[in-house]
Amino acid sequence: MNRFSFSRGAAALAFTVALTACSSIPPEDKPSTQVAPGTQSRPILSAVEAQNFVASRYFASMNPNEAPWAPEAISLPQQPDFIVGPPDNTGVTHHSIQAAVDAAIMKHDSKRQYIAILPGEYEGTLYIPAASSSLTLYGTTSNPVDVKIGLTLDSEMDPVTWRKMVNPSGKYMPGKPAWYMFDNCQNHRGETVGIMCSAAVWSQNNGLQLQNLTIQNTLGDSVDAGNHQAVALRSDGDKVQLNQVNILGRQNTFFVTNSDVQNRLLSGKQPRTLVTNSYIEGDVDVVAGRGAVVFENTEFRLVNNRTQEGVVFAPATEPNLYFGFLAINSRFKTSGNAQLGRSWDIETAGVAANGQVVIRDSVISEGFNQARPWGDALNSQRPFTGNIGAEDEQGNFSRDLNAAGANRLWEYNNRGESSTVVAE
Repeated sequence: MNRFSFSRGAAALAFTVALTACSSIPPEDKPSTQVAPGTQSRPILSAVEAQNFVASRYFASMNPNEAPWAPEAISLPQQPDFIVGPPDNTGVTHHSIQAAVDAAIMKHDSKRQYIAILPGEYEGTLYIPAASSSLTLYGTTSNPVDVKIGLTLDSEMDPVTWRKMVNPSGKYMPGKPAWYMFDNCQNHRGETVGIMCSAAVWSQNNGLQLQNLTIQNTLGDSVDAGNHQAVALRSDGDKVQLNQVNILGRQNTFFVTNSDVQNRLLSGKQPRTLVTNSYIEGDVDVVAGRGAVVFENTEFRLVNNRTQEGVVFAPATEPNLYFGFLAINSRFKTSGNAQLGRSWDIETAGVAANGQVVIRDSVISEGFNQARPWGDALNSQRPFTGNIGAEDEQGNFSRDLNAAGANRLWEYNNRGESSTVVAE
């Protein structure tokens, strides 16, 4: 699957046309100079190949008899089912977001439940469990910074410290909908809770919608440059939408997994997520995990004060699945040295993942490594190997975009200071 061919002549023509752009134009406004096939360190898709990497492909169902998910814009009701805010506000039904989520789930209603959140800072974790109803949580203003949700958590916390931080007043109790999520983590066997339990906000809700919110893990730069996974938002659900959401953290800021209710990574499950008009900030493996995630008009910013080189994407896409992360019409910015991503080789049922990412039609600003934008794989340390295909006597190339011996980290039609392909 996904085998394409293209000619060197077409690539040269595209490059010549690109050079006609006036040098006084800002780099982000100039036409892209990225030409297929690129290099082994920076492979570039052709226009024909890029047609394979669009949202509808990422949102295809694993059931061949089911149509692809076609998400529509989030629609908010005139009157929500629940309103979260301070006690002195008229119409408020709950003073904590977790209490409103619990109440919505306990209605056992198959209809979508809407939770409006008034401006304020809501400190603490938020767990949104799997349920028969999908939830929509949204801030009541158009500015995401008006509603802040989060806590300071670290994957290196021991279980006792974690338990005291997450559940100081007993908001997670047996009989409440999210108890199973807390209980899975408090019974975690190990010296530390690990990445799976480090999220400030964790959802297993299919159809979840989030809008006009800031979700943050405030661990920040208070720790050293070691392994301190501190997830702001973790999502395990399918058909999830985020619009105008700030996700703030450092390591593994946004973590997408295909876990079950026992908090176990699965094989052959591909939850789908759409992120639009949003902002994601971190330093290492900022967007990580399994699942098909499409980012549109989203800004990724690396604030790598803890590390020598930041990393945006760490996909753990399974090798038998063709679509992982897609960033389109987005912006990549960094305050220091950075790479666009690296595969995260997670062993599950004896299968090593080979992450999949496409960054296309986007702006890659100054500071990203142009010679080696993609790093060696996590865990396995497998060196990055791009696939530039084979060339025949006429200068035509062909390549398998899912070849087992190469990485599946690609670019197409990007522009900006760090988008230039360096000759090898």
